[in-house]
Amino acid sequence: METDDDMGTDDIGLEELFGYDKLERELVLSQNNYSPPSPRHNALNEIRDEMTREEAYSYSEQVLKSDGFDVSDIPGVNCLHQIQPCNIDYDYDMYKRFSQLAIDEYNRRFKDANAELEFVKVLKVMGQAANGIRYYITFMARDLGDGGEIKMYQAVVLDGIDSETAKSFRLKPPEDERDSGSHVNRWFWENHLCNGETCCI
Repeated sequence: METDDDMGTDDIGLEELFGYDKLERELVLSQNNYSPPSPRHNALNEIRDEMTREEAYSYSEQVLKSDGFDVSDIPGVNCLHQIQPCNIDYDYDMYKRFSQLAIDEYNRRFKDANAELEFVKVLKVMGQAANGIRYYITFMARDLGDGGEIKMYQAVVLDGIDSETAKSFRLKPPEDERDSGSHVNRWFWENHLCNGETCCI
C-alpha cells in the first residue's frame, strides 16, 4: 500500500482530496467580481488549479480549526470549490442581507426566550461553491436580551438556486477555544455540518 512518504511532494488535485466540482468554482469567483483565468493566462502566470500536498494540509487545518470562517487565500492557486476569502466591500449590502437573514432566523427560533439580536456590522466573509454558494459570515450584532451588548457571531448562509437559508449560527468562539476545538457546543443550530465537520472536507 502506498504511503504519504511514498507519494512524495507531487501536486494533489482537490477533486482527489475533497471531491470538488469544477463548475461550482465559478459561482464564488463571480460573486467577487472575478473571472476564472484562461488556460493561456494560467500557463503564463503559473496559476494552478491544484494544491501541493503541503498547501492542502494547511488548508484542511484552517478549515477544521475555524469551521470555515477563517481560511487564508493561497496566492497562485485557483482551486475548485475551496473556501476562500470574499471582498466584503464588493457587495457589502448582500453580505449584510445574509447576516440579517441569520439574525431573523435566530430571533424567530428564540423569541419565546426573549432573545433578540440587532445587526451592527459585517466583519469577514468566506465563500464556497456548494449547490449554490455557501457563505461563512462573521459579523457583529447587539444582544438586546443581554443589555444591548455587542457580540461577534458567525453564520453559514446558503445562497441556493431557489432559496437563501441560514444553515448554521453561533457566537464566535474565543481564540483559545478555536485552538482547543472545544467550541463545537456553541452552535445554536448547525445544519451545514457533517458528523461535526464542515462538509467541504
